[in-house]
Amino acid sequence: MARKTKSTSPEEPGAPRRSSEQGPNPALEPILDDNLDTLSALQLIDLLTQFYPIESPRRIELGYLRRRVEELEITNDQARQAIEKLDAAVTKLTQPANRVGTLLNLPKPDIALIVNGGTEFYCSIDPRLAQAKLLIGTRVLLNEAYVVIGDLGFETGGPIAKIQDLLPDGRLRVGQEGGLANTLVLRSANLGKEKLKPGLEIRLDSSQRVALEVVAGAQSRDHLLEQVPELPWEKVGGQDEARQAVRDAVELPLLHSDLFQAYNHTSPKGILLYGPPGCGKTLLGKATAYNLTRQLREKTGQDHREYFMHVKGPEILNMWVGESERQVRELFARAREKAKEGFLPFIFIDEAESILGTRRAGRTSGILNTLVPMFCAEMDGIESLQQMVIILASNRADMIDPAILRPGRIDRKIKVSRPTKKGSEEIYRIYIPTTLPLDPALLTEHGGDKQKAIDAIIEKVIDAQFSHREDNRFLEVTLRSGRHEYLHRGDLVSGAIIAGIVERAKETAIKRAIASPEPTGLKVQDFVTALNTEYQQNDIFPPNDITEDWLKLVDYDPENVVKLSPVKPRRAEASSII
Repeated sequence: MARKTKSTSPEEPGAPRRSSEQGPNPALEPILDDNLDTLSALQLIDLLTQFYPIESPRRIELGYLRRRVEELEITNDQARQAIEKLDAAVTKLTQPANRVGTLLNLPKPDIALIVNGGTEFYCSIDPRLAQAKLLIGTRVLLNEAYVVIGDLGFETGGPIAKIQDLLPDGRLRVGQEGGLANTLVLRSANLGKEKLKPGLEIRLDSSQRVALEVVAGAQSRDHLLEQVPELPWEKVGGQDEARQAVRDAVELPLLHSDLFQAYNHTSPKGILLYGPPGCGKTLLGKATAYNLTRQLREKTGQDHREYFMHVKGPEILNMWVGESERQVRELFARAREKAKEGFLPFIFIDEAESILGTRRAGRTSGILNTLVPMFCAEMDGIESLQQMVIILASNRADMIDPAILRPGRIDRKIKVSRPTKKGSEEIYRIYIPTTLPLDPALLTEHGGDKQKAIDAIIEKVIDAQFSHREDNRFLEVTLRSGRHEYLHRGDLVSGAIIAGIVERAKETAIKRAIASPEPTGLKVQDFVTALNTEYQQNDIFPPNDITEDWLKLVDYDPENVVKLSPVKPRRAEASSII
């Protein structure tokens, strides 16, 4: 009987140990042959490890080897990432810059008309871009081959221009502030269906080829519009004659248009308010706007609204050729536009002599030589006050060009004189209402009646202001005969001076109320002190010997006057106080 041979495994003690020269385990050869090129080093180690028993020391050696290989692979991955970042940075820093252009048109599929640096290009469009989303006027990104590769949207900056005209094909004729040459521009996609009109300000792209948006610029002349306060005629004191003349010239033609038509009577186109400064010319203009629209609403039942355009003459003057004339055209165009919208526009031009002065030969008056004819042409286009009301105000009406003041343009010339003694009382009552706090002693003296106390204050101030005492003399007038006359404080009164006196008195009373814990209010002495201070600080006259300028300032009849000068003692007193 044959003996059975006991089989032993390679790891058993009785089995011969296989040397490294004997090659790999035959059981691994199919696996290694099939997957050697697809497995990583860590995967190979893991595969080899599973063929050894758990208690085999080879597993410990393979585990150590695996940790070392894993560390090397982590180091290699980090190095690879660092090299990739460095390579990307080098590539980014060395690649050429992309250009930015403005899209003008899309003439063909996948073709764009671009302007870049003042030069136009027909460029291909990257197929990956959605061509339908590219809008006229947007900024586009161009690569080195001038291919549109990106959409940057609309530009946020750019020059401002004003629309001069609209062309039938949709293009715009624009001009910039300063009288620069006009330019034809395209409309952007945003303005394609926008209802535009001449006079609007628009923003152009940096190449000045496309109009991007309508803007409300700082120079849109909205500052000419002034909100008219509630100003009934009762709040205009000391100007009864001028107030009635304004009402006859402006209110009657509008409130009784049927009678004017029956009599075939032409209504005036405009009025001139002239007189010394501070006597209420601007106040009369505002009161006219408020009261006229209010009466029209009451008579017709329609919602008439005033549009008061308060223009300071020097604001229109501009150093650029044609710019002042353009502003005059814009002024009247806006008034006509507001009239169509249901407003009653008032054009009140203060200091009118600065822009409508007498034309003379020479370069210095070149602006007036063109501005006055432009104003005349605009006024000739006005048929009646139904379109707009034009009011001019001036301290020197003698300096306004006669072509402006002729009948048919400025039909009414209304003198706004200095208020009389009675008129000054009316102005004081307007500025000193019963709502102001009065001194308790003054109220007690008049039995607690505030109105009587105010009447006492006004009586004292008027007496001090209009008295012909020697210390009240203000100006000395020398006549041709050699006789001397004197102008007193009351002869130089104005609404502005009265308002200044009242405000100074209020300031004194406020300071006293802050310093004293006792109840206090306005006193008679506050107004007397304010009166003296106001005249002392306004003792300022033209620093020349041109008598005509002085006479216009004080509103004095110039007949036989050869000299006009301040009273020297009062001048010395004023200078010492100041």
